[in-house]
Amino acid sequence: MITGAILHLSLLLKGFLTGITLTMMLGPVTMIILRYGIQINRVAGVWAALGTWVSDFFFIAITYWATAFISEWIDRSDVRTGIYIVGGIALMGMGILMTRGKATTLQPDKSAYFGSYARAFLGGFLVNSLSPFTLFFWAGVAILLRMQEHAPIWYYTGLMLSLAGGDFLKAWIAPKLTLWIKDQYVQKVQMVAGVFIILTGVYMIVKGFLEQS
Repeated sequence: MITGAILHLSLLLKGFLTGITLTMMLGPVTMIILRYGIQINRVAGVWAALGTWVSDFFFIAITYWATAFISEWIDRSDVRTGIYIVGGIALMGMGILMTRGKATTLQPDKSAYFGSYARAFLGGFLVNSLSPFTLFFWAGVAILLRMQEHAPIWYYTGLMLSLAGGDFLKAWIAPKLTLWIKDQYVQKVQMVAGVFIILTGVYMIVKGFLEQS
């Protein structure tokens, strides 16, 4: 009984530490949360984060349910190449749209409406879902947990708690960045976020071709 509780606590802690590591990475998810948190308000940033969480739960369910199939499927070089290329092109498309967007004020928008939050949610969901890293990460976690005899829910709980906490913090502090970023630089902020996502897409495409070679 005590041994089982210790193992569960260990899994919870391992998941939590993994989530902290992920949330510290400067990736497309972080950029999209900061973008909406700065350009609309912190609530929009939270909605963007919520979109990524829903996407993560979707991948958790799919990968854990189909672990045996997915482990064989994504080990095929042609499949991995296709996933990287398709995901990379999709991320590039989103990045291009961001760089072509109109500049808006960096000050929190008190007139923000539900449509703003819906766009933030969709943006977070799509950026996370279209990244091949998301599929490979959650598939790897599922395969690892399948090899263990203990309840995986503890690892997933710790991981998602730290991810949620980190993303919420990013969204909450985003408006504070207006103390250092002036309104006339808003287009540059959006351009940087868009270019970052484009470069991520290019990296995914290159990695896909390297997987095939």
